[in-house]
Amino acid sequence: VLVVGIVLGMSGCSDSDVAARVNGEVIKKSELDSQIAELKEMYPQMFDGVDGEGRLLEYKQRTLDGLINTVLVRQAAKERGIKVSDKDVQVKIDELKGQFPDDAQFEQALTQSGMSIEELKGEVRKQLVNERLLAELIKDSEVTEDEIEQYYESNKTQFTDKAAIRASHILFDEADKATAESVLAEVKDGGDFAALAKRHSKDVATAADGGDLGWPSTPYLPEFQQAADALEPGGVSGLVKTKYGWHIIKLTDKRTERERPLDEVRDQIEQLILQERNADVYQTFLNGLRESAVIEILATELQMPVKDPAPSGDGDSK
Repeated sequence: VLVVGIVLGMSGCSDSDVAARVNGEVIKKSELDSQIAELKEMYPQMFDGVDGEGRLLEYKQRTLDGLINTVLVRQAAKERGIKVSDKDVQVKIDELKGQFPDDAQFEQALTQSGMSIEELKGEVRKQLVNERLLAELIKDSEVTEDEIEQYYESNKTQFTDKAAIRASHILFDEADKATAESVLAEVKDGGDFAALAKRHSKDVATAADGGDLGWPSTPYLPEFQQAADALEPGGVSGLVKTKYGWHIIKLTDKRTERERPLDEVRDQIEQLILQERNADVYQTFLNGLRESAVIEILATELQMPVKDPAPSGDGDSK
């Protein structure tokens, strides 16, 4: 049975820095306040207005609820002998650093996030504990062929490629029509479209890729779409005017709507099923921890009902 106690004046509970206890383990108010302070710094206007105080209290309650879950998971992992060493944490930190060109840019990103290296290590440790605990919970989980086929049949629209065109473009400022005409002449004379896009295009997001716009999920601007639709693969438009300036468009591919066969998406479906199952397994496990935990909320202003576990289906009301 999950117990939520509002405990005041008990032995050992007079410390004003104690927000809650989870199976006897203390969660400090200062830890909670630190997280709220970071939120306020990132979103300074979030708690403004007439309902600001109510919104602040709600976020404090949610944050405390998350801290309680973190403690429960850490306790469960310890009981199961799951350990994360300092070396494990450092390996993960090094992997994160490897995503940046150099240490200086990593440090800059860390500063911008408002997180110290020690705080990052703490977050990494929690993540690794969660990952290893989940891995143990699902170690015997397998996705059957019947499950894959059933998922495919029930979600075919998810695996349907809509008819679309793929284009590249070179963009010029509206006032730079003369340069656009000159580059268009080069393209028509056999010039390398991708190289010219890299050199001249004002669309910095695509210039490095030779102007490639990929497969669009939504239509282009009407003028652009109309010009591109009129081309065959390999074809190049004249100058096309939109609100962004002048475009030279090259159609690189065209596809009709098609339903991807099961063999093509089998691995993707397996991962989707596992992700859904993992989330369900983890939440059920966490609900069980909360059911059997002794959770005491000592901070009067943070009194709240702990989230109920998923209904058991027996029809009883609690």
